[in-house]
Amino acid sequence: MKLIFTQLLLLITIFCNSQNLTGIWRGYFISSETYHLRSGSFVQERYEYEIQINNLPNGQIEGVTYSYKTTDFFGKALMQGIYKKSTKVLLLKETKMLEEKHSNQTFVCPMTCYLDYKKSLANKKETLTGSYTSINKIDGSQCGNGTVYLERVYTTEFDKEDFLVKKGVPKSRIPPLVPKASAKQNLIKPGAEDFVIAGEVKKKPTNLPTVDTTQTQPLAENKPPMLKDTSSIPVPEVLTKRENVLTQTFIVDNEDATVEFYDNGQIDGDTISVYHNNVRIVNSKRLTYSPITMKAHIEKDSPNYEFIVVAENLGTVPPNTALVIINSGSKHYEINIASDEQRNAKIVLQYKKPPEKSKF
Repeated sequence: MKLIFTQLLLLITIFCNSQNLTGIWRGYFISSETYHLRSGSFVQERYEYEIQINNLPNGQIEGVTYSYKTTDFFGKALMQGIYKKSTKVLLLKETKMLEEKHSNQTFVCPMTCYLDYKKSLANKKETLTGSYTSINKIDGSQCGNGTVYLERVYTTEFDKEDFLVKKGVPKSRIPPLVPKASAKQNLIKPGAEDFVIAGEVKKKPTNLPTVDTTQTQPLAENKPPMLKDTSSIPVPEVLTKRENVLTQTFIVDNEDATVEFYDNGQIDGDTISVYHNNVRIVNSKRLTYSPITMKAHIEKDSPNYEFIVVAENLGTVPPNTALVIINSGSKHYEINIASDEQRNAKIVLQYKKPPEKSKF
């Protein structure tokens, strides 16, 4: 009986420790919208984010956060929060700035994060994902919001806090986020997890045919294609030799839509083309923080508008990834897509007429 009780106690201890957040978590946060002065439009900004957590009794947490973006911005803050094991929800709030460095065009806004804890059964990866809001520390005004993605890692980009040193966080419980790049290894960009097999990027097939880009005619990107009969248009080889994977179908309530393509965080030379009805309507454009804009018109006799995003190259960090923003009527959508030399990303816009407003 004593042995059974001891084993049961050990199992309970292991279960409780499995949700202990003490350790180092690293990833990024992306703002919903930031006005870009050079392009004169709203774009998303991506910042690197690291937090070091000390799990206290009764679900309380404390620690520090690090926010940074190249040499433009750096901030270190104290944080406090609460973690509920029953719901696996973490609420953390940056309470005091310890260090900050920024240009005249940026400023520091303490963040409040609402994060969900998940642990993958397949690879034991632990993540904290969710959203954040922020407040201007000078005047208390709203300072923006967005999404957060963090993974438990075994090393820090900064100094390890004393509470981690004292607790001796074991490396065996903290798998690495992404191994450092080497001559034989590529980093994986956010949003491209489906392109990873056993920790490695899918390799370019040696027998992949060269795409003949002279087969299609590029159209003006500020005008939607008005094609009544596409049966005589040959299917481009790049659409037949690669798999066209449906990323998502979006419901829109207007026959006209604006689609914008941005780099989703790291500008590394990704170039895309976009096809609709076998016609190339975006011709080998490079993804940056300024949008590639495409107009789409949905015909009344065909409620679905389908377009396919093709990777012309994979940049320096494969695969090719992009942030896609869709605006149509009252609908607004944002999605990260990925494509490579085996698969294209297909998106469908489905028009549904909005219900008529009652006169009474």
